[in-house]
Amino acid sequence: MDNRSVHAVIWLPSTFYSAVAATLVEMFELVNTIRGAPAISFEFVARQADATTAPGISFVTRREPSQRMNLLILLAMPGMQIPELVAALEEESRHAAPLIASAQRDGAIIAAHCGAGFFLADAGLLDRKRATISWWLKTDAQRRFPKVRWDASRVLIGDGRIYTCGGGFSGLELGKALLRDLGFAREERLVRKLLVLPPSRQIQTPYEFPLTDLLPSQEPFRDRLEALSRKQLGALDLAFLGAQLGLSPRTLARRFSDELHTTPGRWIQDRRLEAAKTLLESTKLGISEICYQVGYRDTASFSRLFNRVVGLPPGEYRRQSQ
Repeated sequence: MDNRSVHAVIWLPSTFYSAVAATLVEMFELVNTIRGAPAISFEFVARQADATTAPGISFVTRREPSQRMNLLILLAMPGMQIPELVAALEEESRHAAPLIASAQRDGAIIAAHCGAGFFLADAGLLDRKRATISWWLKTDAQRRFPKVRWDASRVLIGDGRIYTCGGGFSGLELGKALLRDLGFAREERLVRKLLVLPPSRQIQTPYEFPLTDLLPSQEPFRDRLEALSRKQLGALDLAFLGAQLGLSPRTLARRFSDELHTTPGRWIQDRRLEAAKTLLESTKLGISEICYQVGYRDTASFSRLFNRVVGLPPGEYRRQSQ
């Protein structure tokens, strides 16, 4: 696309990260400055006349694009209260759908930031494709859109002309990748230097933590399980949980499925790996000692499991999380 201009449209939902929206257009404008000519034009589109973030920062918007799109970037609303956030994403998806369909007709590249992967999945654009999403939405995304090949460990995934990225400032990685793939590789290198952007990140798992650490819980079953995992992590197994909770194995498995949407074995594995991540981040314990502390007995098997689930070996995870 070096010999023609690119028109980018950024969809702003009912609330969004203003820093991500602003940084993307700053990157585009720097490309124009470096080239000495208008190579990338851009505009914000939203269902409201002026989109305003929670802190009160306003963006002038249009109701629909002023011209044919070469690139559509969908932003999504932030939030940590997962049920409410998912409901808001479902509502926003209905409003974004016509714009997504228009971008498809235009043959545009379509990119989804943070939870906006819900919009693309809802439209069927991610079926049988690899995609990522904000790490705190991965469980709901996997359950609601099983045809998508979700890999929420990744910061950014491009599959053909569809891009998805993780939460927050993974939008920086999205912006850099889009510039390169639109034919502005030279300008992208200079933009990185002018904005002093951090080195590229491939994995978002070092940023994960249990949201239950921040939010008040109204789920007694989950609360009791979390208390047991904190006190007796090494003893966790199906028989131990059943005895502590006074539930038969069958009833326990049903409660896990109905209330946590997982299995006891998967929940125990997740708790152990979360504890291992915390120890890697906050202590200088060796990998073997961490392995034993979280309930595993074979360091090699633990390391393989950690690498498969988290996307990084334990030592590399420790390095990236410092």
